[in-house]
Amino acid sequence: MITITCSQPGYAIKLFQVLNTRGLNLSPADLIKSHLYGKLEDEIKRRQFISTWQEIEIISKQMEESITDLLTYYEYHLLGQNPRGSLYEELTKQFNGQDPNKNIYEFKEFVDFFNEITRLESKLIFSFWYLPNQVFWKAILTTAKRKGFSEFEGLCKELRKMYYSYWIAGYSISRIKQLSFKIIGWVKENRKLIDIISEIEKKMKDDNIIPRVMDSLRNDVYGESWLRPLLVLVEYAQTDDAKISYIELDSKLHVDHILPLGWKSVPEWNKTWTEKQAEKWLNKIGNLTLLSKRKNVAQRNDPPFKKKQMYEKGYGGKTAFIISQKVIDALGNSGWTEKDVQERQEWIIKEIESIFEVKLN
Repeated sequence: MITITCSQPGYAIKLFQVLNTRGLNLSPADLIKSHLYGKLEDEIKRRQFISTWQEIEIISKQMEESITDLLTYYEYHLLGQNPRGSLYEELTKQFNGQDPNKNIYEFKEFVDFFNEITRLESKLIFSFWYLPNQVFWKAILTTAKRKGFSEFEGLCKELRKMYYSYWIAGYSISRIKQLSFKIIGWVKENRKLIDIISEIEKKMKDDNIIPRVMDSLRNDVYGESWLRPLLVLVEYAQTDDAKISYIELDSKLHVDHILPLGWKSVPEWNKTWTEKQAEKWLNKIGNLTLLSKRKNVAQRNDPPFKKKQMYEKGYGGKTAFIISQKVIDALGNSGWTEKDVQERQEWIIKEIESIFEVKLN
């Protein structure tokens, strides 16, 4: 048995992590729990702490969120700025000199508000779950719930527009990282939504976001990471709230080329499409729609009339996606021409303008 005395807790943690080559790694949540629990000397207070922590663990599992992630959202909520140290360092600094049971209770309160958001059956909230970076919107909206922000829905709409616009424009979250922290601070200060919107619009204008979004939407979009989520948002816009259900972005949800990739091998498609036309429109958003995996795989490069049958009757009946049902008549009438793609492209862009409440043209 060798005793090593460290002058600071951080040194002890680092030493443990270096020596712990075969054991389970301690997560930041484990370290923070241990730090708070170690400050309690009264047995009753310790039992109270463990009881609250166990409640948090139950909620964490139900939401499929790790406690470390929940603590990260909470850290952003408390700081309202970019952390300078590790999660453990920042939170123990925030908790310094306070009652650990008060700390853990307030964290659980924050988790409860986040849990409330995850349970919302809302097309607006559903749209956030498709974003590639989750931490900022979760921290902002939970802060808004906890602070009783009076214009919560308006804030959700503005955040959705901001995060999707930067995504479609080709930027990573780092471009609006500092703005996201500022929004947390503004919500905590209970600033008016109109002021927050003004700051967001100024940033978007400085970054030339709207023209970049328009360019992205008019260029080839097939294979873009935001394509399926964006089509799902357009799909949500076709339904009322009474029919709302979350659309999972899994392997069963495909993006279908209405004019198929192998169109040249099918005589019927050659009657209405030239190679120049197909090259221009094949991978544009107007020629793409949502379809189940079974329908998409089964149709391959079918001609228009067979594609219409697949959309309308194949594998369980008419496709459930309203944006795909809108294609059926055109497939049966014109056989899906360049004009049909152009019209559908303009319709989709108009829908996106309506969803994000922006003017793209």
